[in-house]
Amino acid sequence: MHDTAEYTDEKEIVDQKAIELAKDFSYEGYQVVRRELFAHLREPAVVIRRDSVTFNTACIAGLEDAVYIQILVNQDNKRMVVRKCEENDKDALRWCVAKPDKRKSRKMTNKIFSAMMYEMMGWNLDCRYKILGHKITFEDETIYVFDLMETEIFLDIKGKRAKKDTESQTTIENANNIEETASSDTDTERSAEEIKRKNRIPFYPKEWKDSFGLPVEEHRKALEINMLDGYAEFTTGK
Repeated sequence: MHDTAEYTDEKEIVDQKAIELAKDFSYEGYQVVRRELFAHLREPAVVIRRDSVTFNTACIAGLEDAVYIQILVNQDNKRMVVRKCEENDKDALRWCVAKPDKRKSRKMTNKIFSAMMYEMMGWNLDCRYKILGHKITFEDETIYVFDLMETEIFLDIKGKRAKKDTESQTTIENANNIEETASSDTDTERSAEEIKRKNRIPFYPKEWKDSFGLPVEEHRKALEINMLDGYAEFTTGK
């Protein structure tokens, strides 16, 4: 590797490589890397399971003082919107536990909504789906938009439940063959640990396999959206 920097008479550093790159630079061929490919523990997100919906603390903190929300779903462009509302508003949903000094995330138990979402998206019932939230301002209102096509996917097999099932199977086997007890116990531990490990492994949509993200121009156009065009509220009985 050779040094491309040179000194001019004014003793300023000239980066010859930078000059060369700047001459014909273009965004053509570049892809904007999806932020879902990086760790985002402190970024707003929602996790959808087959029986519940949970918004993380970062998401809740992003909508100041919001204890109740409305969820809107666009079946055409596969996006979900969350907006603040009042407790007595139609279809208001409590999305957090409100305490005097803070608001905490809560599991919003449901079956019908998740079933509808899984069916609409063609999701695997054995998985949970994490979607990052994008906070925008629309008509002087702060809302979150979740692109349901951009998900982080985890195998949703509970280690504790799986371990219990494995232990039950081990008990049956041991009744048939007492001599295999030690070996079976070891296999049980290994199986439970393997399930826990798999439960933490992220998966991604197969469409992402050969791509880091959207091309730059397409990425720009993706931001030019009419946020509420075509959205339908998810209604619940009150």
